Amino acid sequence: MSSESGHHGPQYYRPGPSSGHYPQYPQNPYPTGGGPTPGAGRPAGFGPDPQQQVGQWQQGWAPPAGGAPAGLGQTGTAPVPRPRQVVTSLILLLTSTVPFVFMGIQAMFMTINQALLNDAGIPRSQLAQVEAAGITMDQLTQLFRVMGGVFVVLALVYAVVAVVAFRGRPAARLVLAILTAVYGLPLLLLMAASPLALFAVAVLALAGVGVWLLYSQPAREWYAARKVAGRV
Repeated sequence: MSSESGHHGPQYYRPGPSSGHYPQYPQNPYPTGGGPTPGAGRPAGFGPDPQQQVGQWQQGWAPPAGGAPAGLGQTGTAPVPRPRQVVTSLILLLTSTVPFVFMGIQAMFMTINQALLNDAGIPRSQLAQVEAAGITMDQLTQLFRVMGGVFVVLALVYAVVAVVAFRGRPAARLVLAILTAVYGLPLLLLMAASPLALFAVAVLALAGVGVWLLYSQPAREWYAARKVAGRV
């Protein structure tokens, strides 16, 4: 085709009618050493040139300066930071179990006698009721040792559940609330008339505040975020 048609690409020629031989093709249709500009002549709005995209993937694609789009190449979400309310709750809950562990261990190796009961400040009316029931000192010793073992076991279970709640298990919060109500309130009523009444109030207050912090708004949001992230 003639150059007047508007095309600037390489031109090929038909064989001459008399010689029957094909003339040689042009050695370099672009004598300046360049080539057609990639994407030249593409209508506007059709996006980048496919040849450029292929070249980019072959050379190794790199994300833009602003980072990769959200969700591209991500295998998981970042861990949700634990609020300080949860940390404080663990400290309070573990602190509330320490006295019961020491008291339980002490009771497990205790030998009950009359002098010990008198020194403990137990009202004589209660001692008279024990004597009227025919309970001996040996039986009281066995009873105290069993109660000491129960105290130690319950305190350790309470501490383990507190650690589980600290690690992000929301069901452990409910277990802690139930244990605090079931064992804390009877303990408070039992020690209300004894010299250990203030001790029982202090321990129950520590446990109650610890459980309350686990249900505070920052803690609830943290548990909910862990559930959404699939870490529960």
